[in-house]
Amino acid sequence: MASTLSLVDLKLRCHLGVPDAERRKPQTVLCTAVFPVPSLSQAAHRDDLRKTVDYHALSRILESEARRTPRKLLERLAHDLARAACQAFRLPWIELELKKFILPNTRWVSLRARFGAKELR
Repeated sequence: MASTLSLVDLKLRCHLGVPDAERRKPQTVLCTAVFPVPSLSQAAHRDDLRKTVDYHALSRILESEARRTPRKLLERLAHDLARAACQAFRLPWIELELKKFILPNTRWVSLRARFGAKELR
């Protein structure tokens, strides 16, 4: 089994929603990202950040991309986040779950998707 790292429920601020009124105000979307560790044995043996994914840097890239432009759909936000992450870290794939808190009588609405780097080019 491949080793993975996870960022769980990273708070992203973004302008998101189909109605114009919903996009006007920034809202919080929680993002969970799961991605492969390039070389667990080398990272562990050498204790070397260059042999793995700098998850702090990844969190900053995701935050920046979420703020970059207003979007209507969770699907578009997920695609843009995945593309930014895969390009910055040469990840072969990334799994994202986005949670949006918009509908009454629900805890959240979520999208879970896996993106391969080849399909994001």
